[in-house]
Amino acid sequence: MAEIELRSVVKKYGALTVVHDFNLKIEDGEFVVFLGPSGCGKSTTLRMIAGLEDISGGTVRIGNRDVTHLEPKDRNIAMVFQNYALYPHKTIYENMAFGLRLAKLPKQEIEKRVAEAAKMLDLQELLGRKPKQLSGGQMQRVALGRALVRNPDVFLLDEPLSNLDAKLRVRMREEIAALHQRIGTSMIYVTHDQVEAMTMADRIVIMKGGVVQQVGAPLRVYDKPANVFVASFIGSPEMNLFEGRVGGSDAVVQEMRIPLGRNPRLTDGVEITVGFRPEHVQVGEGDLKFTVNLVEQLGVQTLCSGTCNGLFMRIMIERRDDLKKGDVLSFAIPEGKLHLFDKSTGSRIDQADK
Repeated sequence: MAEIELRSVVKKYGALTVVHDFNLKIEDGEFVVFLGPSGCGKSTTLRMIAGLEDISGGTVRIGNRDVTHLEPKDRNIAMVFQNYALYPHKTIYENMAFGLRLAKLPKQEIEKRVAEAAKMLDLQELLGRKPKQLSGGQMQRVALGRALVRNPDVFLLDEPLSNLDAKLRVRMREEIAALHQRIGTSMIYVTHDQVEAMTMADRIVIMKGGVVQQVGAPLRVYDKPANVFVASFIGSPEMNLFEGRVGGSDAVVQEMRIPLGRNPRLTDGVEITVGFRPEHVQVGEGDLKFTVNLVEQLGVQTLCSGTCNGLFMRIMIERRDDLKKGDVLSFAIPEGKLHLFDKSTGSRIDQADK
């Protein structure tokens, strides 16, 4: 096991910079998720850590070693890819043992490691089968097992669940999180799925355009997004965001006024972006009026799309079986649940403590 540190890491393809000044320290045993849309640089950063991409600038350290210019085989990392990359003509045992044989480990040690990994991942009954005889979830467990037997300092996982159906993704998500708890090895996990990030990570690194937007624990990022991009990317359904201005003790968005309370950090007339999460509205309170356009029943909760003063928004409430298009609900937004951002920079405006 080892900590990982990236210092001012840059990746360029000619004149194009795809990762900008990436700085991050990952503690020994930490589970960190790189999250962002396609093309944000998260997989490229992972591949630089693995040694599969050359680094244009900066350094990568694993443990007490500078591995910036080391070959992948010399970094003691194990990588799990989106496609399972199993040898179709080999048995599951042979797939898991292949790397150990290349490393010329003794046969007894290979058998021991494969047996331990197979037990941990519930693969004992599958070791004699070929990959084509397995389900997608079983093949992904084999890919994890092949990495696990190497006893690496670091696990790198590049969107490993993307090829699985929704139900199987949830189960595999639980299995990977449980595996991390058992072995305690540092893991870096790349995904564009914010639910995966929120449920698995000790910390999330959110990226956009090759630039780190925010690093933090899942609930910290959810509660205090650093900018408008993070606010819109984290949370499902996404945050309601509107352009407005400070008007006395209110946030004014067109004809809608949302109380801010007295706050010395907010200057009257300043242009801002106002945000609130659909699940944080208080229905039945306040003077704001929401007209229902669409009702989505989610079981324990009801998601409504509609308008308030002509502004489209979504609200999430406790289950309501009686709602229909055209119904009007009064609602309020608690002061502590309102997010404010500088309109020109998109950065969060920290509000005074109440």
